[in-house]
Amino acid sequence: MKSTKHYVYSIAAISMSILYSAVCATPHKTAEELPKAPKAIYEMFGKQLRTADNKPVAVDTLSGKIIGIYFSAHWCPPCRTFTPVLVKFYDTLKAENKPFEIVFVSFDNTEDDMYKYMKETNMKWSALPFGDKNKDQLSSKFKVSGIPTLVIVNTDGELITTDGRNAVSSNGTKAFEAWEKILKSQ
Repeated sequence: MKSTKHYVYSIAAISMSILYSAVCATPHKTAEELPKAPKAIYEMFGKQLRTADNKPVAVDTLSGKIIGIYFSAHWCPPCRTFTPVLVKFYDTLKAENKPFEIVFVSFDNTEDDMYKYMKETNMKWSALPFGDKNKDQLSSKFKVSGIPTLVIVNTDGELITTDGRNAVSSNGTKAFEAWEKILKSQ
């Protein structure tokens, strides 16, 4: 009886271990395991992005995904209104395993403000490093004249729309479906 009980506990422990691994394993791959992002993506963002905790993220995490480039700042009231909408949109797409990622391009005055904003608003996406030269290049390329602005590009960095903010606000996740259709037609 003792060995049967031990056997049942062992199976339960193994099952829990497998379940925990399946549920809690991080989906992040090492840089060596990721497919390489196209050259255009590197030209837009450089080699590395940052998390809300200021940890490095390989640009290759963007490979094969539609990318939202989010120009925003904590001091901007319209940004503080739109960001929770975008967070919900992002979380929904991630839960559905959609090939979508966002890169935050901060217009904050300090690096501390940028990371504080990312944490306060629960941004789970990466950011261009604070003060990165690509910020001005991206702003110029996509003619960003005000914030918040959400630019959507395809997997090769080609423009889908500069009006992602309105699409997300008006259409929710149906906006992503429309972007996928555009991607397939390109």
